[in-house]
Amino acid sequence: MGRAALGGQPLGIFSKERANDPGTDRLLANLVQLGNLLRSSPDLLGVVRSIATGAARTFGFNEVAVYLAAPGDDLFHAHAVAGRDEVRDQAILDTPVPAAAFGALMPERYQIGCAFFVDHHEHRYTPEERALFLVPEPIADGPDDPVGRQSGEWQRGDRLLVPLRDRADRMIGVLDLADPAVRALPTLDLAKELEVFATFAAAAVESARQFEELERTTGLLEQQLKVRHELLDVSGSLLSTLDPTAVFVQIADALKMLVDYDTIDIALVDESAYELVTIFAQDKWANEMLKFRQPLDQGVGGWVVRHDQPQLVNDMTHDPRGVLVPGTDREPQASVLVPLRFMGAVIGLLAVDRLAGRTFEERELEIVELFANLAAIAIRNARSYKEMEVQASTDGLTGLFNHRRFQEALALEVARAERYDTDFCLLMLDLDRFKSVNDTVGHQRGDEVLRDVADVLRRCSRESDFAARYGGEEFAMILPHTDIDEARRVAERVRGQVADLSAIESGLSVTVSVGIASFPRHAGDTGGIIGAADAALLAAKARGRNCVYTFGDDEEPSAGLAGQTPLAALGQRFALRAGLSQGEAVALAGALHVLASSLSSPSLAVAAPAPGVGGAAPAIDHLFAALLYGTERWDGSGYPEGLRGESIPRVARAFAVLRAYSHDGTDGGASLRAEAGHQFDPRMVNRFLAFLGEEASRWNPLDGVAAERG
Repeated sequence: MGRAALGGQPLGIFSKERANDPGTDRLLANLVQLGNLLRSSPDLLGVVRSIATGAARTFGFNEVAVYLAAPGDDLFHAHAVAGRDEVRDQAILDTPVPAAAFGALMPERYQIGCAFFVDHHEHRYTPEERALFLVPEPIADGPDDPVGRQSGEWQRGDRLLVPLRDRADRMIGVLDLADPAVRALPTLDLAKELEVFATFAAAAVESARQFEELERTTGLLEQQLKVRHELLDVSGSLLSTLDPTAVFVQIADALKMLVDYDTIDIALVDESAYELVTIFAQDKWANEMLKFRQPLDQGVGGWVVRHDQPQLVNDMTHDPRGVLVPGTDREPQASVLVPLRFMGAVIGLLAVDRLAGRTFEERELEIVELFANLAAIAIRNARSYKEMEVQASTDGLTGLFNHRRFQEALALEVARAERYDTDFCLLMLDLDRFKSVNDTVGHQRGDEVLRDVADVLRRCSRESDFAARYGGEEFAMILPHTDIDEARRVAERVRGQVADLSAIESGLSVTVSVGIASFPRHAGDTGGIIGAADAALLAAKARGRNCVYTFGDDEEPSAGLAGQTPLAALGQRFALRAGLSQGEAVALAGALHVLASSLSSPSLAVAAPAPGVGGAAPAIDHLFAALLYGTERWDGSGYPEGLRGESIPRVARAFAVLRAYSHDGTDGGASLRAEAGHQFDPRMVNRFLAFLGEEASRWNPLDGVAAERG
C-alpha cells in the first residue's frame, strides 16, 4: 500500500462528494491564510512557527510539533511547538529525535493516506521512545487501558505523524499532531487535507531554506568583498612601508580589523639553523616569544612551515604537536597558523590566537591566509629594502660604513652637537705607504689587511662611535661626547693595534697615521671639521708617520720668514699646518710672494727668489710647479695641460686655493666652498677653511692680506 493511495484507489486532493463541503471551504480559507502567512515570513523560524500554529488552528490539534532535519543530518530537531504546557513544549524543543526513531513509528500498517497514526494500543513504546516523544505511561484502569479502546475515541498516547517531503520525495521533516479537540480517530479525508497542508508546508520550508542559503551566500560574498576592499585599502600603505618594524605593526593592526584575535606573532625561517625565529609579538609573553627559537621539526608552527599548509587548531592545549614556550603558562588557546610565502618559498609563519575558550571559524582561517599572502610580500619588500639600504651604506670589503653614510652621520652629529651644546671629535686615519704593502704581499692580502684594520676600529669603538671607510686606505671615526684627551687615547689604541698587525707575518709592515679635530673647538661645520682632521692627518704624515697629531697642536702659528708679505706668511703657515713638506711650504710662500708683489714673470721669480725662499733645488721645483699649474682645475678643464684631480701637484692645488682667497677672502670662504670639487681640490678647501678657523682663534689671519689686495 503506497503513500499516495489507500485500498488501491488514487488519493486525490478532494473528492467530488466533498467539493461543496463547508469543511473544505474552511480548509481552503485556512490554507490561503497560511500561504499569506508563510510569504510574510521568509526566514525558516518564522515559517516553521506559522506551520505549527496553522496546523493547530486548521485541524484542531492542541499539541503540534514541527521537526526538521538539517541536510546530511541524522537527527530531527523540533523547530516549533504549539501546545498548552510550556515546560513540556520546551522539553520537546530541547530533545532531538534520531531518524530511526521516526522510522519505527511509521511502518506501512500505521499509514492513513500520507499520514501515520500511532495507536498506543498497537504500538508498544520503548522507554527510549517515551523519553524522545514525551509519551506518558499508560493508565492501567480507565479509558486509556491498553487492553482495549473505548468507543473509537482518540486517547492519550496516540499521535498522528505527517512527513514533510521535498521535491525529490526526501523526508525533510515531520509534523507531529496530538490531543485533538474533537476526540475522533483520524480518517482518510483528514489525511487528504493534511497532505495538501504538508505539501504547502514542505514547499515553504524549502523556500525558507533556499532564502537562508541565499542570505548566507550573500553574506559570505559581502564579507569576502569587504575583506578584499579592506585588503586593498591597507595594501598601499603596507607595501610602501619599508621599515620592517613598522610593517609588523601595520600587519597586526590591519589583520585585527578583519579577524578579532587576542595575540599575534610573526616568525621567520632561519634556514641555516633550521629554526623558526620570532621577530614580532603582541602578547603578554612577548619577551619569552622573542627569545624562543623553535626547531622546524617541532610544534604546530614547524609542521605548518614544513608542509606549507595552514592550520586551524581550536584546542591547542591538547594538540599532540604542541610545544610550550619556556617561561609561559599553559592555558586554553585556539590558534590559526598560516605560512608566509614569497616566490613559492615559505619564509615564515603568521599566527593569531584566541584565549579563554574563544575559537575560530573556517572562514576566518581563509581570511588570515588571504591576508598572509599580502603580509609576506610586505615583509619581504621591507627586508629587501633594509638589505639594500645596508648595502648602500656599507663598504663591501670591510663591512664598515661607506663614505656617503659617513657624510650623513657627520652632518647629524654636527646638528646634534649644535642643538645640545655638546662636543665631539673626528679621527681621520690613513695607512702609511700602503702601496708598498700591496706590492709586497699582493692585493688580495692587502684587502685582508684592510679588513683587519676595520676589525681594529670595531674593537676600539664604543657602541655610540661611528667608524667608516673614507676611501682607499683611509678611515674615519666619529666619537660623540668625547674630549681631545679621550680622543687621543682612542687614536693611540688604534695606532698600536694596527702596528701589531705587522707581527702576523714576516715582511708585512702596517702602520697608521691619525689626525684629530674637535667640534666646535677647531671648526663649526661639517666641511671645517673634516678639513681640520684631514690637515692634522697630513701633519702626522709630515712628522714621520705612525703617529697621532691633533689639529692646532702648535701653541703659536709659525711666523713667516723675514721679508715675506702677509699672504706669503699665511700660505707658509697653512702648508706646514696641513702637512705639506718644508720644500712645498717654502715654494708656496714664494709663489704667493710673487703673486702679492705683482711680479709678472715666473722666470723672474725663479731667477730671483722672493725673500726667505732661498735657492734650494726642491723648493725651486715646487715653486715652478705652483706657478705653472696653479691655473689647472680639479675637474680637468683648466690649463696649461688640463691636468685633473690628484694629478695636479699638491703645492699647485694649495696655491690655487690661497690665490682665490686673496681675491675673495672677505666672503667667509663661500666662493671656495662653491667651487670645491670643480675648480679646487675639495679636501684642500676643507683643510684651508679649518686652518683659517684655528688661526682666527689666535690672531687675525687677514691682517695685512687685505692691504696686499689693495
